[in-house]
Amino acid sequence: MSFLENLGNGIAKVIDSVVEKNHRASVVNRLRIVIKNERENTARAYVALGKYYFDNLRDPQNEETERLCRSVEESAARMQKAFAKMDEISSAEQTEDGDPCEGCEDDCASCRACGVPEAGAAEHEEPEPGVLSDFFTGRRRFIVLPDEEPDGEAADDEAWV
Repeated sequence: MSFLENLGNGIAKVIDSVVEKNHRASVVNRLRIVIKNERENTARAYVALGKYYFDNLRDPQNEETERLCRSVEESAARMQKAFAKMDEISSAEQTEDGDPCEGCEDDCASCRACGVPEAGAAEHEEPEPGVLSDFFTGRRRFIVLPDEEPDGEAADDEAWV
């Protein structure tokens, strides 16, 4: 064999090795994506199963699951209090500059303070309980979920808010 043939065979082997390595790397990356997606699917299934258990199969006699259920209720209650406090702070900030509709007189559709859209109502509306306003525009955007109050009593969280 000549020098050029040996060089050509060597280059071909290197190229084949690189191609094989790239192929393996792409297969591993695809498998990682599959694993990640399946972990997410499993996590969603566990959450759905937990919600079903919480809503339909809750057993007050089982101390371990009842502790977890109380934890869910307490967390939901703390979230509701946090949303209420956030709404309170947001509405207090709006009223620090005066009544949100003070500058609009009779035409609330042009008032930037109250955030009523152009085709909006003629006067400022207070949001229903459980609906929060966008911090920057004042428009109602956020709905507090869940709508139902938990059956259990949550821990007092006044210290952190």
